[in-house]
Amino acid sequence: MIKPPSIARFEQFYWASVILGLINTALNWKTSQALIAANPVLAGASWIVPVTQVIGLMIAVLLWFFIVRRPSVVAKWIQVVFAALGAFGIASALFMLAMGRVPVTIQVVLGLVANILYIAAAVMLFKPDAKEWLGEGRDPDDIEAPRV
Repeated sequence: MIKPPSIARFEQFYWASVILGLINTALNWKTSQALIAANPVLAGASWIVPVTQVIGLMIAVLLWFFIVRRPSVVAKWIQVVFAALGAFGIASALFMLAMGRVPVTIQVVLGLVANILYIAAAVMLFKPDAKEWLGEGRDPDDIEAPRV
């Protein structure tokens, strides 16, 4: 089966979100490391930030693989849950900006755009061609039996 347009668009939004997230991580690297070093419990655990980033990237690649290369409804719903968490992140960031608790920085803007792209990617998975790609909505009775 040829990759449907909704899955192609999913990939574009998804990888744009992942790349923006990696750029944001790079911009926040020193701050993240400083926060860990300032915590007495985690002071010697400077490995936490790189390990969590590698794990996050591995999860992103696996989700992509099981949505685009080996279509899986389970992967779709995991992606949707992460997108819902992203929506919560957007709401939190907008609230913090509105209350003046955080300044508008490139990191905040990148985080918002990355989350919006991630949600847009999830929306693409609900289009009819994407549902067919993922094997949703097929009833075993709908599949024609071979004629003898």
